[in-house]
Amino acid sequence: MARAYSVLILPQSETRIRRFVFSRRFILCFLLAGAILLAVSGWLLSDYLWAKRQLWGLKQAGLNTENYREQLSALQEQSLEVQSRLAEWGELQSRIRASLPTKHRNSANGRFELDELEKSLASLRSELERLIASAPTRWPAQGPVSSGLGMRPNPWTGKPEFHAGLDIPKTVGTAVYAPGDGVVERAGSTNGNGKMVILNHGEGITTLYAHLSTIHVKEGEPVSKGQVIANVGNTGKSTSPHLHYEVRVKGVPIDPRRILIQENPPSS
Repeated sequence: MARAYSVLILPQSETRIRRFVFSRRFILCFLLAGAILLAVSGWLLSDYLWAKRQLWGLKQAGLNTENYREQLSALQEQSLEVQSRLAEWGELQSRIRASLPTKHRNSANGRFELDELEKSLASLRSELERLIASAPTRWPAQGPVSSGLGMRPNPWTGKPEFHAGLDIPKTVGTAVYAPGDGVVERAGSTNGNGKMVILNHGEGITTLYAHLSTIHVKEGEPVSKGQVIANVGNTGKSTSPHLHYEVRVKGVPIDPRRILIQENPPSS
C-alpha cells in the first residue's frame, strides 16, 4: 500500500516540473480536519438559523400580546355593557310604563304605544340573551389547568414556544362540553392537534378543542351551551391524555379565565 502520494504541477510557460509529496497520514488528517470544519460550520449555521427563528417568534409573541391586550379590553367592555343592559331591563321597563300619563296608559292609543315599546324592549332583551348564551362562559371540561396561555418549553424539544390555550388533564373518554352556543366551524383530524373541533360563537369569537378521542358533531351543525361535543383523548402530538382548549377573539388567543369563564365546571 502506498505510504505517500505525489502531486505534479506542469506550468505552461516553464519546463520545470514542480512536485509535491504528501504522506498518507497528512492526507487523512487533512480530510478529517475538513470534515470537522464542515460539521462545525453546519452546526453554527443551524444554531444561527434557530436563534433567528426564535427571535422572530418572540417578536410575533410580542405582537400577539399587544393584540391580545387590545382584544381583551374590547371584549371586556362589550361583556360589561351587555350584562349592564340586561340587568337594567326591569328598571327600564318600569320607567317607560311610569313615564306615560295615566290617561294615555288607559287609552287605546296609549295601549298601542306601550305595546310597541314592549315589543322593542323584548327584541332587545332577546338579542342580549342570545349574545350572552353564545359567549363561551362555561368550562369545557372539569379539572385543573396544567399549562396556561403564554411562553413555555416545548414538551418535545425543550425550546421556548408560545402556547395558545389551556391544557386540562383528563382520562380518555371524559366528556367535552360546549362553553356557549355556536356553530361547528371544523370537525376532523390534523397532524399536530389530532382529532379537533372548532366552534364559532359569533362576534369574532371561536373556541378550539384538540387531542380528542371521539367527535360527536359535524361541520355546520349548531350546538347549545352545555351540549357534549366530543370526548377527551390523546391524539396528535400529545404527551398524555388531556384537552387542549383555546379561545380566540378575531384570531387572537386570549385567556378565558380572565373575564369569560363565570360558571363552575360541569360534572362529568
